Amino acid sequence: MAKRVREKESGKTKSKTGKTLKQRLKEQKEELKRRSSGSNIFRQKDEGTLRVRILPVGEGNDFAREITQFWLGDTIKGVISPETFNESCAIYDKYNELKNSKDDVDLEIAKKIVPRRKFVIPVLVYTDDKGKKVNTDDTGKLLQITNGLYQEIIDLYLDEDDWGDMTDPSKGYDLKITREGKGKTDTSYSVMPCKNSPLPKEFRKDISLDELIREEVDTYEQTEEKLGQFLGTAFTDEDEEEEETPRRKKKKSSKSSDKTSSKKKKSRRKKDI
Repeated sequence: MAKRVREKESGKTKSKTGKTLKQRLKEQKEELKRRSSGSNIFRQKDEGTLRVRILPVGEGNDFAREITQFWLGDTIKGVISPETFNESCAIYDKYNELKNSKDDVDLEIAKKIVPRRKFVIPVLVYTDDKGKKVNTDDTGKLLQITNGLYQEIIDLYLDEDDWGDMTDPSKGYDLKITREGKGKTDTSYSVMPCKNSPLPKEFRKDISLDELIREEVDTYEQTEEKLGQFLGTAFTDEDEEEEETPRRKKKKSSKSSDKTSSKKKKSRRKKDI
């Protein structure tokens, strides 16, 4: 008994996750630090043209990396899954469980947590489409792009006659990525290569894609917590909708109401007699 007390006081008692309080607090501290410093991954949210240069990742390495992402509503937003590195993920496990269920409710929830495959590339970002000024806030981060846009970039890379390797520090070139549309169904992306130009020397250091992505990937325990929060919110929302739209009672017809009122009048007359 005394040993347990000492373990509790020292923070060594393990939870159901197999981690001590100190370990969990350290993880929470790192998570808070990551949130306050901003994400390493960003998207092109607005319509218009974004000029970027894909940064070097080391000779022979892929300049893009596929990630597995879940969208858990406007409150929790996007979650980068450990599945990205073939590691266990509570959300991914729940999705596989629900999608194989024969229950209609389970299948509906599964549709809300379908894993999405996206690509990210390390970029130097300009504030203008002429490439005159560097955006220091987003430079060095990972730009999230669609599968279709990635295919267009690959086509440019493989076109050795006209374009070729855009990541080459001395002979590479910038890309102009244009977004058209604002909604989920009417948005499209296209890419245009710029003329060849040397990459500024201060940005020629190789970028480690895995390290940047690792900083954004949640642990299994974090995905478990966010899943519980999302499912709880989803069920709460459904309950609230049912409460706001209760079934209306059918209105009695005027004829039936007249008959009822006449019957009441007759019964009152009998009582008076």
